[in-house]
Amino acid sequence: MKIKIISIGNSSPKSIQDILFKYTSRFVDHFKIELLEIKSEKKFKSVEQKKLQEAQKILKLVGTDFIVSLDENGSSCSSIGLSEKLSNWMQNFPKVTFIIGGADGLDKKIIEKSNWVWSLSELTLPHNLVKVILVEQIYRASTILNNHPYHRE
Repeated sequence: MKIKIISIGNSSPKSIQDILFKYTSRFVDHFKIELLEIKSEKKFKSVEQKKLQEAQKILKLVGTDFIVSLDENGSSCSSIGLSEKLSNWMQNFPKVTFIIGGADGLDKKIIEKSNWVWSLSELTLPHNLVKVILVEQIYRASTILNNHPYHRE
């Protein structure tokens, strides 16, 4: 299965890139991971217009993928729950795309097109931290599925 992570924002600092690489390099046996960064819109008349412009760029990259959008109003999920979802997705979809919005969130078109809207936390989290948490949780879910001792309860 191929996993794509699309995020809106500036390039991550090297320290974040190193952490992301640490986890994504562990996926080689299970998934192909692709990290895509879309620059945040700088010229816009309103926040809604900005989110719409970003949504148009995102939609060009998702095609018929199974889409998981990260949004503060989404459903919460445990690590075990995510592993169960991941198992289902692996059996039913060749590509899963996770979408992380910019500072102003995601446009309603993205939310409406999403197959699942997931909230990592009720807290507002920095963009780069969300990427790290997301990649770590995907890794954790895969270790749960493979009975690897990384996850403990």
